[in-house]
Amino acid sequence: MAPIQIQASQASAENPRYEVRPVTSDDFQHLLRLEREIWSEDTAGVLCPHYLRLCTDLYSDWCFIAMEGDRPVGYVLNFPKGKVNYCATLAVHPDYQKTRVNYLLIRAMVKKLILEDTEECRFLVEPDNHDARSVHEALGARVVREVDDFYWKGDKRLWSVIDKQDMERIRVRYTRLKLVS
Repeated sequence: MAPIQIQASQASAENPRYEVRPVTSDDFQHLLRLEREIWSEDTAGVLCPHYLRLCTDLYSDWCFIAMEGDRPVGYVLNFPKGKVNYCATLAVHPDYQKTRVNYLLIRAMVKKLILEDTEECRFLVEPDNHDARSVHEALGARVVREVDDFYWKGDKRLWSVIDKQDMERIRVRYTRLKLVS
């Protein structure tokens, strides 16, 4: 199946400020920059450059970047395994967190999930990351497991899942809204 793409003309019609598109190999430096700007103060730290290179070169049709002109302002990184998608990271630069960037990235990801006939989408999140958890819950995700010592001793994470039934509900809604055909 062809990769999903929001063309610049579509982005302009929907929101003149932002373009959301699949990442390319050339976006590697953009992702590195965003990582430093968003996560350098976080206890988990920035993502490994090797990981980001995998995203731009091997999973480019599953990972999306939001741009305002030439400036990268957010991204979502996904890894498919069969009919299951693992949404690894959704990040928006702090200056853009109260804009439509988050929504546009999620919409691009969900369209890809629908077009690829994904049966399940999984998220890994910190228990106190209420913003991320509310986005997952709005999509229909439910916490299915708590994991202790995920990255280091004392680190706790939650696995949330959008199951096949919820994916179908999302597919119907996106079709009705003509976001997918």
